[in-house]
Amino acid sequence: MSSSMSNGKIVLVSGINGYIASTIGLDLLKKGYTLRGTSRSTHSADALLKGAYKHYIDRVQMVSVPDMTVPGAFDEAVKGVTAVIHTASPIDFSLKTWDSFVPIAVAGAAGILLSAYKHAGPQLESFVLTSSVAAIIDPSKKPFNFTEADWNTYSAAKAKELGEGAPGGLLYQASKTEAERAIWAFRDEYKADKTRAKPSFSISAVNPGVVVGPPVQLPPTPSSLNETLRPTWAVFSGASTTIPQAIGSASYIDVRDVAAIHVWCAEHPMESNGQRYLMANGRGTPQAAADILRKAYPYRKEIPVGEPGSDYEEGYGWPEGGQSFDSAKAKKALGREFVSYDQSILDTAKVFERYLWEE
Repeated sequence: MSSSMSNGKIVLVSGINGYIASTIGLDLLKKGYTLRGTSRSTHSADALLKGAYKHYIDRVQMVSVPDMTVPGAFDEAVKGVTAVIHTASPIDFSLKTWDSFVPIAVAGAAGILLSAYKHAGPQLESFVLTSSVAAIIDPSKKPFNFTEADWNTYSAAKAKELGEGAPGGLLYQASKTEAERAIWAFRDEYKADKTRAKPSFSISAVNPGVVVGPPVQLPPTPSSLNETLRPTWAVFSGASTTIPQAIGSASYIDVRDVAAIHVWCAEHPMESNGQRYLMANGRGTPQAAADILRKAYPYRKEIPVGEPGSDYEEGYGWPEGGQSFDSAKAKKALGREFVSYDQSILDTAKVFERYLWEE
């Protein structure tokens, strides 16, 4: 039984089991869309079907795409959809070289876009890519205020220079940059080639920072939490007796805001076409999370103390003389401010309480 009426439109979300994708999926279902989600195995989505999506089961379709880098992998999945939201990133962090790492990400993004172009049908209105702030930020620029006009040209060049010695983090940054460049290259190529029809649908990209906030579906155990949620759990649970290291630049954004802008892009093809949406609400560190959680849960003596207030600004703003990000475009599109870091952490902790009950 569905708890809301169907609007008759289907949206494809790749990597539906992911932290961001599952939140996007729930937003779409609440708005009346039929959700077509892809994953390597349809059984891997069972938890969502029995949990967060259970009230919308008649409007959920699950499709298996075992290897998204195979040409034509999404040909069937895209048929009949109104929008494609590509969140899945075929990244294997065991791979240590450019040739085995970056082309995989590019093939995944370019492949699903080509499938959409060839096989979705005339009703397709939007293609939205989940990119990353990693495709925008240049680690070598400081101080600097980044906008959607900026590109990370440092990581790809440095990764190629280092060859097999390139660290995984650098390769990840390069892969996100090159994957996004691939979709814009596709768009420009087809616009310039008069012998081929240009895409009749919009193409846009969302570039979030470190995504935090409550997951719509908790994994069975904390060990299965995604990378950006693990520091909050480590602090809240006391699994770490010291404050975890911040991820990247610690430029945070709530998962609910990230999901909302993806849906907005899908629903506003005229406005979003050709646009990037940078999403970072300030600098929120694990130390800041610990300070928030100790105040909210004074009885949880397991929460590490660290050095309160030492590595973040009041209100989680950008440090003077450092790097900052301008997310005005995304805020204007949503018509509101982003969720605060305090709210993100507290709402996440509320969901994490379920793990504590099971201990």
